[in-house]
Amino acid sequence: IADQNHTAAMIYLTRIPGFAYRVSLQLVAISLCTVAGLSISLTTYVLDGSLYVLKRLGARVERDLLEAHAQREQQEVVYVDDGSKKERFIDEKESLSLSKFPVSPEKLVSKAKELVAFSFGTKKPELLADDFQFIFPVVGPLSKEDFVKAFSSFKVEEAFPNSKENFFGFHVDPTEPNRVWFMTRPTMVHTGTLKFGAQTLKPTGKKVVPPPQVLSFSFDKAGRCYKMTGGYSVDRTIGNTGGLGGLFGVMYALGQTLPFPEGQPWKRSPQWEVFYARFAQLEIEWKALFA
Repeated sequence: IADQNHTAAMIYLTRIPGFAYRVSLQLVAISLCTVAGLSISLTTYVLDGSLYVLKRLGARVERDLLEAHAQREQQEVVYVDDGSKKERFIDEKESLSLSKFPVSPEKLVSKAKELVAFSFGTKKPELLADDFQFIFPVVGPLSKEDFVKAFSSFKVEEAFPNSKENFFGFHVDPTEPNRVWFMTRPTMVHTGTLKFGAQTLKPTGKKVVPPPQVLSFSFDKAGRCYKMTGGYSVDRTIGNTGGLGGLFGVMYALGQTLPFPEGQPWKRSPQWEVFYARFAQLEIEWKALFA
């Protein structure tokens, strides 16, 4: 037993130099990330305060005055009895049958597909309510006028004339019976001119494969769309857009890096680097020392 203990002690002793070296490197990385994180937080705090003062002095942003629409409809749902005594699975058909919303689920799905067919209503604006709002992950809310103008200016169909839009999964939300959810997994090839703000991108022949994305249309009681959401990537590991949805992803796939973080692929912040990666690695190193 004494020999075994001596052998184990020797093994630990031989591991200590490597352990100490790796841990010291991790501590340096943690220190750098912590300093960077504090610097970012301080800069952001000062910037937010300065912008608030400037706003009070009159430097307001008109788009910030448009408040996003709140949820207008809510439906009490019926649950499927799966024997667990938990409210787990919604009985969608039964729940929607109790809806008081004047437009039927079948009609809503039909209207949603019509909106898609007419370029989300930009080619047939009467499908959009006067108070329509476009809300994507970092863009919006945009008014009806701003959305129609902006979307039409991109010339997406001209830039990608042979794209496969691949929309599917249209269904009405049983908890919000005026809302249609659906998905898209498009593929496209850049064979035409794409416009993005002041940029004009000539055909590159590059294939663009965005990640799967979720979209929705919310309808008023007259059957017109008053809110569109979309561009929400549900698997950033798929495709060649860096996990970005919408036109930000298209621009990235075409080699155009946008000059703001929201238009670039996600990466860990210094603070998340510390808590998610570095502390966890220290634990791994400690356990490996005594394994």
